[in-house]
Amino acid sequence: MIGLVRLLGLLPLGLTQRIGRGLGWLLWLRRTRSREVARVNLALTAPDMDTAERDQLLKKTLLHNGMTGAEMGVFWGKNTIDVLSLIRRVHNAKLLDDALADSRGVLILAPHIGNWEQLNTYLSNRCQITIMFKPAKNPQFDSWMRQRRQNTGATLVPTTAGGVRALFKTLQQGSVAGFLPDQEPERRSGVIVPFMGVPTLTPRMPHELLQRTGALALMAFALRRPDAEGFDVHFLEPDADIYSKDANVACTALNRSVEQVVAMAPEQYQWTYKRFKRQPDGTPSPYKAAGVP
Repeated sequence: MIGLVRLLGLLPLGLTQRIGRGLGWLLWLRRTRSREVARVNLALTAPDMDTAERDQLLKKTLLHNGMTGAEMGVFWGKNTIDVLSLIRRVHNAKLLDDALADSRGVLILAPHIGNWEQLNTYLSNRCQITIMFKPAKNPQFDSWMRQRRQNTGATLVPTTAGGVRALFKTLQQGSVAGFLPDQEPERRSGVIVPFMGVPTLTPRMPHELLQRTGALALMAFALRRPDAEGFDVHFLEPDADIYSKDANVACTALNRSVEQVVAMAPEQYQWTYKRFKRQPDGTPSPYKAAGVP
């Protein structure tokens, strides 16, 4: 895997993305787990969409998922200057400028859309950032991946109690922390609130980080431009209720903020992730009900 990523890193972005689209086509043509998970997710979140239109969105999603995977070679194999040169425009950059100029900490909330590795490189070039990540299962690949990500200047902490403490400390010191807000937590670490009309186990950690540190929150993401033109980085203010003292209100606002991001490029969202696996008590997993492993 490491050799393959390095090999892809030697190629220009256009060729890499064509390879990724080829991988996406394979995911689309066969009854793969990725295709069926995305099919369930889109049926849940867009029940009123015409079936043919939903299938088109499903296919585009898999093509973009393929490109996201193939692009890892670009972001982990090239130097920082080359990666930054792929950014064509930064939207609402003043939001980040103002947040960094504030004495409070900044919590960057980065949903799984576009390519988050491009976002990581941009943010690491603008500020010292501590990012929580889920370690890979293979220790050798995990060590290599962490090294490549930290080469950009970011500090990575795992999804452990120590990692959580590191995020709190970062924000309390007035620095910048990054968190992926659309991953499903353990039941004890989340609340079930709506996401795109579906009851969804949502991480409570952003709420706790903001309440206990007084930090500011920003939505951030990097979207893929067409025809291998590169990427645009975006910053958005989250729903104001994200600062509510009530965890349910704050987490609902968090999900509304993610919905706003997804609406900008739904085909680039990671619909292949089992976002709705843990339903309210007594409700079966929609993936099991659909026969998806």
